[in-house]
Amino acid sequence: MDMLSTLRAIPGLRRAWPGKRDSDPASVSIECVDDQGRLRAGHVTVGGAPDLLPYAGDPALPALSTQLTGRLVVHRAGRRAVVMEASRVRKIVRPHMAASLVRAHATAASVLRVTDLRTPRILGNGDDVVDLELLPGRSLDELGDAGLPGWQRLTDSWSRLGERETDLPVHGPRQEAEVLRRWLLSARRYGVIDQQDLLHEQVVDTCLSLRESSGMHVITHRDLHDGQLLWDGTDLSLLDLDTAAMAEAALDLGNLWAHADLMAFRGRLGPEAHTRVRGLLDDLARRLPVTAPRLETYYRSSALRLVFVHAFRPSAHQWLPVWVRHCLGHASPFMPLDLTNDWNNS
Repeated sequence: MDMLSTLRAIPGLRRAWPGKRDSDPASVSIECVDDQGRLRAGHVTVGGAPDLLPYAGDPALPALSTQLTGRLVVHRAGRRAVVMEASRVRKIVRPHMAASLVRAHATAASVLRVTDLRTPRILGNGDDVVDLELLPGRSLDELGDAGLPGWQRLTDSWSRLGERETDLPVHGPRQEAEVLRRWLLSARRYGVIDQQDLLHEQVVDTCLSLRESSGMHVITHRDLHDGQLLWDGTDLSLLDLDTAAMAEAALDLGNLWAHADLMAFRGRLGPEAHTRVRGLLDDLARRLPVTAPRLETYYRSSALRLVFVHAFRPSAHQWLPVWVRHCLGHASPFMPLDLTNDWNNS
């Protein structure tokens, strides 16, 4: 039995991530919904039964308990949890980790004011807890074609960022290449991807391209995609600012573009809406300090990383082979997509 078959056999599986690189035997961190509808976190090894933590319990997250005043919506064992309450979102992290999250969030929110994007206010924090304002709206991913006005707002707003100095950490080409290599190694270690050698070649080429040069560094979100953006018909809100870093503008734009193309592949954006989104992103590229080669390189890095991230999620394997073919065909934001395939039979 392989890891993918093991994951497929887990009832209510929502998400899975590679475990620690030095774990022996190799285990995968999982998040699933139990037979009582509760979110559970744990680990699983190849051919084994899931080893689940108690509901809302985690020795590494002492602030998490069953005395919840809201709904547990995220729980990654030993890493973090998120509780959605009536008017706030509570992020629970390991002890002593909250301060760095607050610092990054506050710095990014301050700089992002110029964009007129709404960001969640910090309502309070402790050693291992950060309470954030609950913002209205649905994600651009959920909205699909109906989210087009949100995409328009984003591209209008993001171009206002410009050059601003901050004390945020740097995420340069070397760091981006390391993230991509790490995801490839994890996917290969657990055997969750096909065409490993061809994907390895693409990763090597992309990492070389990343290291060839480096553009000017600006403030970036570092995980900018459709799931992080909420549109309520009036305001566009940006979530999870604690990942913010100083990086090339092509990092965020390439990641956003790759996610938009993936939305089209998965049928979450219709062909006409996708064409409009690509046009908006192309307009944004002309207003940002990016070059076509750097945008293409970061796009490829994001597209490949998405292969490895989703390879750990069995439900993604309905469409993943076609996305892999897209990546192996020298994926580019400047080439039209072939959306004629039958994804459900791929």
